Amino acid sequence: MKRKGNLYSNLLKMENIIKAYEEVCSHTKNKKKVRSYKEYKCIYISRIYHILEKREYEVGKYHVFVIYEPKERVIVSQNIQDKVINHLISRQILYPALIPCLINENVASLEGKGTKYGIELANKFHRKCKIKYKSYYILKCDISKFFASINHTILKQKLCKKIKDKEAIEIIFKIIDSQQEGIGIR
Repeated sequence: MKRKGNLYSNLLKMENIIKAYEEVCSHTKNKKKVRSYKEYKCIYISRIYHILEKREYEVGKYHVFVIYEPKERVIVSQNIQDKVINHLISRQILYPALIPCLINENVASLEGKGTKYGIELANKFHRKCKIKYKSYYILKCDISKFFASINHTILKQKLCKKIKDKEAIEIIFKIIDSQQEGIGIR
């Protein structure tokens, strides 16, 4: 598969920034922060545009806290501006470069796929196995602290094989290196 280029320029399209902004605001649980952010929408969007245009993006501090639902989980969160930029990078750089490499059965974070599609897929495989085999096993597993265990060097090498846009790689590497270990999705 060919490496993707000219991806960074998609970050500078105003409609993409606005879409990422609206997506983050609709999914942010802290409505007080969102209200303040929406009040000055134009200022925040133009600030994000200028930061990206000047290639001056620096990853903000992470807010780390623990929740206990249903088990202990370490949650890593960022401020809204960083979330908007992360969504923008995901949608405009990572998705176009990585989605063509994924198998159809991958349902995580893909538009039009999700829990319902995953359950339908599992039921389909269950029916096939029931017909074909007398007895069979299904492995259900969860990789403990998966994102915290990701090796930066290996991840960067793999991304360089898929993305040739140097500016896109540079901003992705800033985000990857903003955490001591793993990546900031936990």
